[in-house]
Amino acid sequence: MPKLTPTLWVDADSCPVQKEIVQVSDHYGWKPRFIATINHYRMDLEGQDWTFLDHGSQTVDLYILNRAKSGDIVVTQDLSFAVLLTSKGVYVLTPRGKLVTEDDAAHIMDSKYMRQQTMRREKKWKGPSAFTDEDRQRFSHQLRKLMSNYEGIS
Repeated sequence: MPKLTPTLWVDADSCPVQKEIVQVSDHYGWKPRFIATINHYRMDLEGQDWTFLDHGSQTVDLYILNRAKSGDIVVTQDLSFAVLLTSKGVYVLTPRGKLVTEDDAAHIMDSKYMRQQTMRREKKWKGPSAFTDEDRQRFSHQLRKLMSNYEGIS
């Protein structure tokens, strides 16, 4: 029986590591599935697997959630979405190279609750720190590690 390669799903709306995903995937012979809303359409995507959806607040998340299966890999920066995926046995990697696990769920949801409370009280919230080259390198390393495990390379 042939070995099935899992699907690499990318929550591509505002994903800062698309180039790295293509480079690492090409190395392992995988074809990532980029999912984005139509307002992120570009002309330079020839040869890549892109699906564009109507604009909506959770459109991309719901599309991936309904199709991802245990063992697949999803790249997303949405940690609440990550919690839903890990409960299905999906590997979730953030663009900063953090592998999200089921054990992270309580902390992620508690942090989200605290951020929402702070925003209600103070009407503002400090955004994430600037994305760095170190973040890109960490992401590429983690993605290579995940893919090499599927290929039987340690």
